[in-house]
Amino acid sequence: MERVLVTGARAPISYEVVQQQVALGRVVVLSDSTKKVSIKKSKFIEKFILTTSPRFSTQEYINDINRIIKEERIDFILPLNEEAFYLSQYRHQIHAPIWVEDMTKMVSVHNKYNFTKLVESLGFKVPDTEYVQSHQELTRFMNDFPGDEYIIKQPYGRFSQSVRKLTLMEIENDHNIEFPFMIQTLIKGVEWCSYSMAYKGEALSTSLYLSNTHDSYNCSTHFHSQQNPELKAIIESLIQQLDWSYQIAFDVIKCDTTGDYYFIECNPRATNGALFMQPEVWLLKPCEPKYEARQLIFVSLYNLIMRPKKHNFEKLKYGKDVFWHPSEKVIFFEQLISGAKWWISAKQAKVKVNSITTHDIEWNIDGQERFEGSY
Repeated sequence: MERVLVTGARAPISYEVVQQQVALGRVVVLSDSTKKVSIKKSKFIEKFILTTSPRFSTQEYINDINRIIKEERIDFILPLNEEAFYLSQYRHQIHAPIWVEDMTKMVSVHNKYNFTKLVESLGFKVPDTEYVQSHQELTRFMNDFPGDEYIIKQPYGRFSQSVRKLTLMEIENDHNIEFPFMIQTLIKGVEWCSYSMAYKGEALSTSLYLSNTHDSYNCSTHFHSQQNPELKAIIESLIQQLDWSYQIAFDVIKCDTTGDYYFIECNPRATNGALFMQPEVWLLKPCEPKYEARQLIFVSLYNLIMRPKKHNFEKLKYGKDVFWHPSEKVIFFEQLISGAKWWISAKQAKVKVNSITTHDIEWNIDGQERFEGSY
């Protein structure tokens, strides 16, 4: 019986992925560098183990992982969050196989600017993009690619935290813009999210769902797996050219004007699309994703209260909660407890909740200051 260590247990998808592993007869050990984990007492796992922070105590974290491998007789590691970057970077020190790509590939797509240039060089469409470091470079870009609105953002970021849509007038009149940053032409259209499990360039399964980040504070809360054969073929062609193995996700916009698909960014790790995977994909077998709706009900309710729109209310009528299981109903309420703890931590650190939930596991070349307090 295989024994798998699933890291990044705080991720909402962890509950579903754990159940997928158990369906294959595997024993699951769970780990994370925070106690704010909704499923740490789930009957589907054998044990939850707290580790140090991969970002702030990297070598200690690697030592923790190796200790878990030895004590729990782990056969392989399945990362679900940005600890995947540290596991990839230090894989030569780790005593078990890790289902994550080589670090060079991870970095090439994690940096949003590098990703757009790489994808463009492979023949796929991306918005006109530049990394500007001065007003002169900014003016040159806007002269080369005139438009009424632009997108500016940082090469690293989560939940669209650094993304701003600005008009030409706002950019020209804002004397407090801090350089450097990425600037892109605005592509207006339908925003799609994808998630694929791949092996040696073959996409074993690809799930697609529409983004609803604009209705939920830069973080989708409702996921409805849908079919789009054209986009699926484009994504799987890119995966083939990247010769990618294991998890990878893309954000893509279908342009309203041309009908073309534009790649916006990439997450070389697990995302919410993993909710729709069949267990067989973890045997590295090709299979169709599940077509269903899932949601984070408590977050959706909060968003509905803050933004009482009819379509947000309609979404609440369908879609099983990510943390719902008929024989383990307590987990459904555990997410509320964990969420409250994250909210308190965010208030204490004076940052947004989204920021605090990944701060101790983020991988950024630029680095960031630590928050005070424990995770």
